[in-house]
Amino acid sequence: MTWTRRSVLQSGAAGLLSLNSFRTFALAPNRTPKPLRILFLGGTGFIGPHMVRQALDRGHHVTLFTRGRSGADLFPEAERLIGNRHGQLDALTGKSW
Repeated sequence: MTWTRRSVLQSGAAGLLSLNSFRTFALAPNRTPKPLRILFLGGTGFIGPHMVRQALDRGHHVTLFTRGRSGADLFPEAERLIGNRHGQLDALTGKSW
């Protein structure tokens, strides 16, 4: 196929239209129709706060299961359970995520 200026411009326009569609659908905030109940083990350390913030911003119900040693002032809107995954699991009894 021989490329002409017209064919290059037409293919570019098609690409821009598809890119615009991609932005509209794929990059739009993902709102879940039904909020999820999410349990984070920790959630106050290295990457946890970013994940927790995303979940809260999307309308999910977040529970943080921590030892209670750090980040006590983070995410007051999230439910907090104090315990340890190495034996102190009583706070998780009767709950589901």
